[in-house]
Amino acid sequence: MEESNRQKWERYIQNLRRVRTLSRPQFPPETAPEFLLEAIQGNAVRCFDRMKENNALLGELVYTRDAKTLSDSDIAELEEAAGRLFNYANSEDCGVAYKIHELLLKAARFRDDVPMIVRELYYNGITLHYINVRDEDHDVNLLWPRIHAFFLEGANYIARYEELDKETRQYIIRCVGNLRLAVSRQTKEDCHRYMELFDLAMGIITSPYYQELDPDIPWTRFTYSMHLDQITLMAYLRHCNDPEVAERVLRSASYVYEHQKKNAGEESRQQNWRVSYFYHAALYHAGKGTARAVVEDLLEIISQTGEQDYSPDGINRNLTGAAYLFYYEAFLSEQDRAELADRIAKERAAAHRYLDEMPGTEYPRVASVAIRELITAQSDTKEIDNRKILESILFGHKPTYVHSTMVAHLTRVLLRRMVETDPAALIGLLGCKTAAEVQARKPELLQTAYECGLYHDVGKSAVIMYIDTNSRSLLEEEFCCIQSHPVIGCSLLREAGYEEHLAPAALYHHCFYNGQGGYPRDVPPCPQDIKGIVDVLTVADSLDAATDNIGRCYNRAKPLRTLVGELQAQSGTRYAPDVVALFRDKTFCEVLAQKLDAERKKVYLHAYHAAE
Repeated sequence: MEESNRQKWERYIQNLRRVRTLSRPQFPPETAPEFLLEAIQGNAVRCFDRMKENNALLGELVYTRDAKTLSDSDIAELEEAAGRLFNYANSEDCGVAYKIHELLLKAARFRDDVPMIVRELYYNGITLHYINVRDEDHDVNLLWPRIHAFFLEGANYIARYEELDKETRQYIIRCVGNLRLAVSRQTKEDCHRYMELFDLAMGIITSPYYQELDPDIPWTRFTYSMHLDQITLMAYLRHCNDPEVAERVLRSASYVYEHQKKNAGEESRQQNWRVSYFYHAALYHAGKGTARAVVEDLLEIISQTGEQDYSPDGINRNLTGAAYLFYYEAFLSEQDRAELADRIAKERAAAHRYLDEMPGTEYPRVASVAIRELITAQSDTKEIDNRKILESILFGHKPTYVHSTMVAHLTRVLLRRMVETDPAALIGLLGCKTAAEVQARKPELLQTAYECGLYHDVGKSAVIMYIDTNSRSLLEEEFCCIQSHPVIGCSLLREAGYEEHLAPAALYHHCFYNGQGGYPRDVPPCPQDIKGIVDVLTVADSLDAATDNIGRCYNRAKPLRTLVGELQAQSGTRYAPDVVALFRDKTFCEVLAQKLDAERKKVYLHAYHAAE
C-alpha cells in the first residue's frame, strides 16, 4: 500500500526526533574510549542517512510543489503539517513550517482567497520571526525587512475589517500588533519608530469600536502582550538616558506588574519572572526609583531560585538575573554598595558555582543567551572571570567545543611550522618588526594563536539552533543567520575584554584572504598585527571541518591529501599562499594527519567524559 503524505510527514517528524537523540549521546564516565568513539561515529552516520531521507521527503512534500495546482485536500494536509512543526518557541521545525506557509501564501494569492492570504501573511511573518537572529547588543537583526513586510501587508487589511470573518479579523489584529516585532531597538531612532508602531497597534487594540465588533477576541491578552514587549526597550535605556522612552517603559512595566499581581496563577503562559525587576528598573530609569530597589529585587529573585535548577527558568533566574544584578550594582551609591556588598558577593560566587556545576549535557539555547548577557552586563567591571564564562559557552555545546579545541590546536601547529620555516612571512604579527623577533617571541605568538582558535566560533552560541540542524539541509534563511556568528562573536569578545586579538580573529576567520569573498561583508581590512594568525586560523578552520571523521559522518569527511588539493586550488584567493605552502612538505602532511587523528580522538573523549 502506497504511503500517504500524512504518513510521510510522520516519518519526517520521527526522523527529526531520532536525530536530536543521536546528536546528544550520553555516556557514563566508565565508558571505554573505543566504544564511545565508535558510538559517536555510528550516530553521525545514522544522522546523515536520516538527513538524506528527510531532504528527499521535503523535496517531494514541499520544495517541488506547485502552489497553483494544490487542491483543497493538499492545502489541508500542508496546514496540518505546518501546525505540527510550528509551536512558537517550542517548534519541531520552524524552518520547514516557514517553507510550508510560504507555499500556502502563494496558493492563497493564486486563488485570491483573502482570509487565507491574511492567515498566511501572519504565519509567514511569525515563523520567519522565530527563525530570525536578533541581537540588539551586537546590532544584528537579519530578516527584519521581510518579517515587517508580511505583517504590514496583513495589517493593511484593517481597511476591510468589517467585511471579513471573525477568524480573519483576529489574524489582522495579530499582524497589526506584530508590526513592532521586527524593529530594532538599539538607537533613539529605532526606539521612536518602535513606539510609533506600538501606538498604532494599541489605538486599534484598545478601540471601543473594534472591541464592540468582536467582544470574544481576547483584547486584554493582546494588550498585555503589547506592554510586555514594549518593556524590551529597557535594553536601550541601560545604555542611553532617554526620558521619553523611560516614561513609556514605566507605563508598560506598571501595567504588566499590576496585571500579573491581579491574575496570579492564571494564564501561566503570560507569567514572567522578570516582571518585578522590570517594574523597579523602569522606576529607576524614569527617575522615580533607586538602583538599590532594583538590586534588592534581583537579589530576592535569585535567592528564591534553586542553585541546582538548570531548567530554562532556573537558568534565566540564576544567570540572566545575575547579569542584571551586576549591571545595576554599578549605579549604587557608595553607602548602598557597602551595605549590600556581602549579599552581592554571595550571588557573584553563586553565579561562578552555577557555571562550574552546569551539567555537561547539551544545555538549552537559553543558557547561551543568559551567559552572553552575563558578559555584556558586567563588561565594565571585569569582576567575573570572563574566560570561565567563555569556556562555559563553548563546553555547553559539545560539537562546537570539539571543533573549537581542534582549530585551536591546528592554528598553533601551523603557526609553529611557519615560525620555524618562514618567520619573515610573519613580520608585523603582534608588532614583530623582524624575523628574529618573530622567532624570539614564539611562545607568545603560539599562545595567542591557540586562544584565537579556541574562541573563534564563540558567536555560534547565538545560532545554536541552526548549528544543531543536522536532520536536513539548512534553508537559505538559516544559513544567512549562521553567517552572523563572526559579528556576534567579535562583539562578545570585545565586551569580555579581548578586543585586541581574539575579537578581530573571530570577525575575520570566514573572510577570504584577498578580501573578495566570504563573510561578513563590508568590513575594513583585517588589522595587520593579527592578520598572520587569522590567515592560519582560516586554514585550520577548514581543515578540521573537512576532515572530522568522528562526529561528522565519514561519508562527508575528506582525507587530508584531498583537502590539500582544495587549499592549493584556492591559494591567493580564499587562503593565504604562505600558509598553503606549508602543505608542500609531504613529510609534514603525513605527520600532521597522524597527529590530527590522535588529537581529535583525545578531544572527543574529553568532551564526552570518557575515561582515557
